[in-house]
Amino acid sequence: MRAAIHHCVSLDHPDTQTRAWIGRVRELAHDTEDWVDLFAIRVDAGAGASSSGFLAFFRRGVDKLRTLPARHDIANELQDLKQRVVELSALRNRYSGVPPVPEAARPVDPRLTALFVDPGSLVGLEGPVQELSKIVMDTEGCTDLKIVFIVGMAGAGKTTLANAFYRGLEVQNGFHCRAFVSVGQKPDLVRILSDIFSQLGERHRGGQDIHQVIGSIRNLLNDKRYLIVVDDLWSKEHWGTIRCCFPENNHGSRIITTTRNDTLPMDSYPVSKKIVHKIDRLSDADAKKLFLKKAFANEHACPQHLEDVFAQIMKRCCGLPLAVVNIASRLAHKQSRDEWEKLGLNSLCSSHSDGSDGLKQILNLSYHDLSPHLRTCLLYLSIFPENFEVDTERLVRRWIAEGFIAEVRSVSAEETARSYLSELISRNLVEPLDLNHDGVPRSCRVHPLIHDFIVCKSIEENFATLMDAQQQHVPDDSTIRRLSLRNSSKQGQPAVRNESMDLSHARSITVFGHANAAPQLTNLKVVRVLDLEGCDGPVCLDGLCKLVLLRYLSLRGTAASELPAAIGDLRCLETLDVRSTKVEEVPVSILRLENLMHLLAGSAKVPEGIVKMKALQTLSCGGTTKSSVNFIEEISKHDNLRELELYSDATETPGNKKRVMFPAHGFRSVKKLCIWCPSPLVTFEPNALPAVQVLELRFQKGLADGSSGVSGKENLSSLKHLLLEFEQNDAGAMATVNAVRNSPQAVLPDHLYIAIKVDGKSY
Repeated sequence: MRAAIHHCVSLDHPDTQTRAWIGRVRELAHDTEDWVDLFAIRVDAGAGASSSGFLAFFRRGVDKLRTLPARHDIANELQDLKQRVVELSALRNRYSGVPPVPEAARPVDPRLTALFVDPGSLVGLEGPVQELSKIVMDTEGCTDLKIVFIVGMAGAGKTTLANAFYRGLEVQNGFHCRAFVSVGQKPDLVRILSDIFSQLGERHRGGQDIHQVIGSIRNLLNDKRYLIVVDDLWSKEHWGTIRCCFPENNHGSRIITTTRNDTLPMDSYPVSKKIVHKIDRLSDADAKKLFLKKAFANEHACPQHLEDVFAQIMKRCCGLPLAVVNIASRLAHKQSRDEWEKLGLNSLCSSHSDGSDGLKQILNLSYHDLSPHLRTCLLYLSIFPENFEVDTERLVRRWIAEGFIAEVRSVSAEETARSYLSELISRNLVEPLDLNHDGVPRSCRVHPLIHDFIVCKSIEENFATLMDAQQQHVPDDSTIRRLSLRNSSKQGQPAVRNESMDLSHARSITVFGHANAAPQLTNLKVVRVLDLEGCDGPVCLDGLCKLVLLRYLSLRGTAASELPAAIGDLRCLETLDVRSTKVEEVPVSILRLENLMHLLAGSAKVPEGIVKMKALQTLSCGGTTKSSVNFIEEISKHDNLRELELYSDATETPGNKKRVMFPAHGFRSVKKLCIWCPSPLVTFEPNALPAVQVLELRFQKGLADGSSGVSGKENLSSLKHLLLEFEQNDAGAMATVNAVRNSPQAVLPDHLYIAIKVDGKSY
């Protein structure tokens, strides 16, 4: 089923029947996967397969009798699934003779307009053209070949910029010859190279293969200073072939390329001079000027009765030139407020947006260039509200819980998921935010217009059901697979709670706003993700422990005060996040969760025996119900722990300084350590934390006697990043800061980056 889905979605222009058929196959695949996942839970749970003897034989007999009704239901469900497979296969065969969409019916590439735009209609390009000209034309006393990569997101104006520069070059520009070609996703390379040959002033002889054309171009350019613009590059394979045409002849030649893929310059053929030029969006003033010029054929002020809608449109465009031009062209000569709201605000998902929409076509090109797993990961961001900053770890762990991440030998699922996110960022479909010391984003978001696009795609493919406070129903014929409820937490704003919704097939539930919008948990049979992070109001967890397939549970930032004692029944659970809640202790049954990888309890206490949870990779807690000293000693022996966040109550009292001690040879696999403590009473013994690379120390105040309080940091041989933060500015805090800043370089690890913040001020 997955192979059939991947084949059909890879088609450039699937017909209506194919799209409808593949939608039914996708639904059947989901139902089959749910059936398989539930099979082991309903039948194998509690079976003593590893035991032997008469007692084990008796237990297996009892288990079979106990699961007999479930087995009967499973058999009936399997027959239903088989029947649906037969029906879908017959349906496909019945209509397989329908001819494909003819080429003439396919939309024209909207990027053609950028090549023939009137220079007088351009806005905000004078500065970028001058900047590009300076980069390209400056020889810096060097005659080496220089390649300039213009990169940016879809619709940012890369082609327009390159074309404006190319057309603006004077005849006496120092180049002997020049050419401008567009490549695209599926290029005919022989035709493109022949076009270059012709533009260089030579008549191309037909019948040559690609090797002969490359040889002819190289011979022609070997002793010339040339300028070549290669527009709309998509793959490094195509670029590698085209690059072979251009010799490095030390005549000061230049190549300009445009691409949406930030990694293409890194993967490209090595050259002594390679410059990446990231294109900026339009300023607010230029965006408004361009919009008014397109919408009203002038640059005067917007009509007063449309000003508030105009401001909303500008906010959604975020300076993206293609979005500004596209929406302004639709609204040209229209004065009705209703028309502006219909055509301007929900442009990509409205009934007024068809397949000929230039912006939608441009984004479709980027979307269809993604592999199937990346498309799924991108669509998943439609679950979050527009302009929402998504925490990277939250997103990655949810992807894993949903089963989107392919297994790769010797690579963890989290590493693979992060590589997926990096690729979406490099393709300029996702914006990275709040970069850490290694340049890795702590959070991300998508441009409002890309968000519009993926919401539209999500609805088309029934990927997710998105509901807000004004929408109180869902289409009767749609199966809810993923539900995103968006409610205002303000008083008087209604919250979505439709008791008639069938959520028996829902795989994820995400609630934004007020927690009373969350559905009853007893209705969720196959849910994998339950995310109530940041919800206001009381949280009802009745029926939580019956969600046998649940893999991701986040109550972070909610009013939850207690976890069910039987939470250990959620044996598929991989992530539990109760940070910033009123939960004080995690139930003992948590120790039964053999698949739990991320236990994020914040300041809450965890039960003794946590070291026995071998799958655990990330732990955030306030120690155990007994002393934190014993806890540190116990958890230091954990072999798989990668990240540890410790909330310690170690504090300074008269005549006593209770310290947080990290023992020698402990925490051998921990790479990141974060400590929250009232006072800087931390000691690292020799050979402690041999793998730690990131250390974050967060204290409320310094020591009363003005001493440093942090000792042994020189023992952390692998440390690369140290963050020291105090909430209060006092003598003790500054003593610790000075001790860290003035540490002799000889005793600190090489290449250590230190960040210091006291009372909100960076030092």
